Amino acid sequence: MTWHKDIKVAIFDLDGTLYQDYAFLGRYISHMLGSRLQGQELQAAIDEAYMILEGRHPVKFGYLSCHDGKRAYSHEELNPTGCFGWDGKEAELNQEEMDGLFYIGDPWGIAAILAKRHGVHAEEQLNAFETVRKEMLAGPHQIEVFPGLIEAVGKMGADRKIFMTNTPSPSAEEFVSFLGLENLFDTYIVDAQKPEGIRGVMKRLGEEGYQPHEILSVGDNPFNDLYPVKQLGGRTCLISRYEHAGSEEWDHSVKTIEELAGFLMLLEAVPSGAI
Repeated sequence: MTWHKDIKVAIFDLDGTLYQDYAFLGRYISHMLGSRLQGQELQAAIDEAYMILEGRHPVKFGYLSCHDGKRAYSHEELNPTGCFGWDGKEAELNQEEMDGLFYIGDPWGIAAILAKRHGVHAEEQLNAFETVRKEMLAGPHQIEVFPGLIEAVGKMGADRKIFMTNTPSPSAEEFVSFLGLENLFDTYIVDAQKPEGIRGVMKRLGEEGYQPHEILSVGDNPFNDLYPVKQLGGRTCLISRYEHAGSEEWDHSVKTIEELAGFLMLLEAVPSGAI
């Protein structure tokens, strides 16, 4: 692998990228569905979410879902190839439905699909989101900070380091502070509206003179973080403990924060005259 020597701009996602936490998913679903389901029914919904994440459910992690959560689509590079019911039974491709599919790209997306299936209103989902985000920063469910990753990002030799998250304020800034990410990036973009937002960043970088192959995007959600950049000729690094359905290959893949830090050390600034 030699392409990393060309990288001049690195774009980083936040959730699932600069920290990893999969335990929140069960609590998030509990907060969302607790008024609708109790006891074994609620636990069954939580178990189902982790089955999707771990690839043990007919609806695979990385599939496309219709917006009522009743059907899912396998795909090749985001082009639907098959349609399945929640029970895994094959169904006919529905062109009208296919125009508005939702990519199940991270644990937050899994929770969103379950919310749609159970008729959770937007306000209820937002309240659950805010509750679980607060839990992740304090008390027994506090996320882990990995100083080695912060050090690796800081030592990167890229001209530009861009922080880009779909998480809105104030949660995004709260996580930046908790993780010690202040002053680590040249640009901070919250509520970024990826994937369209990252396409816009790629366009602006091109206008500044950067070539696509000089730009690296690092993230855990292929639809938001990687596909748009790869389609425009950029470099990609996926971080995920779990396999995404589909045959897409990224320039680099890691499973853990530790592995990501090791990869980023390859992009460490090289002293003048060393090469």
